[in-house]
Amino acid sequence: MTDRTAPDPLVRALIGHPVLAAAGYPAPDPAAPADPAAVFTAWLLDALAAGVPDAQVMTLSTVDAEGRPDARVLVLRDVDRAAGAWHFWTEPGSPKARQFAARPDAALTFYWPQPGRQVRLRGPVRAAPQCATPSPALSCYALHAVTAEFWQASGDRRHRHVLLTRTPAGWTSTGWVPTDVPG
Repeated sequence: MTDRTAPDPLVRALIGHPVLAAAGYPAPDPAAPADPAAVFTAWLLDALAAGVPDAQVMTLSTVDAEGRPDARVLVLRDVDRAAGAWHFWTEPGSPKARQFAARPDAALTFYWPQPGRQVRLRGPVRAAPQCATPSPALSCYALHAVTAEFWQASGDRRHRHVLLTRTPAGWTSTGWVPTDVPG
């Protein structure tokens, strides 16, 4: 039987490591965003200008034909603001491409630690043949967002998030909502 009274070294290290401990984070724009592609583009450009390493890197989450979740890290290649679509490249016969064919719903997650920002996008993935790739062995795909969540860290631990949902009339927004996190 394992003694659970004293945490092991990993647990102690995880508990002792500061989380979201930057000296300051940018405040979210008080206006509720209405265009997720515009907000995303502004946040990505901010991260790139601040020198955040690999700011264009994202996690793509899918589900396989048996319903098991899968995730991998990819590079964002473009954002089509009018279509609300985030583009990336992959081989057409890759496991992820087969997963899109079986179950097109997916999620993208971007995290930029330095400004304390996270973006989560959900929607179907479709082939995007109009998007150029550097090789005929690659195909372009796009996640067409139906929801977009923007999360902003705050030094007072009252982080803020806003959820945008696509409707036939455009995008609806929850406005910025506090997310209290224990210290």
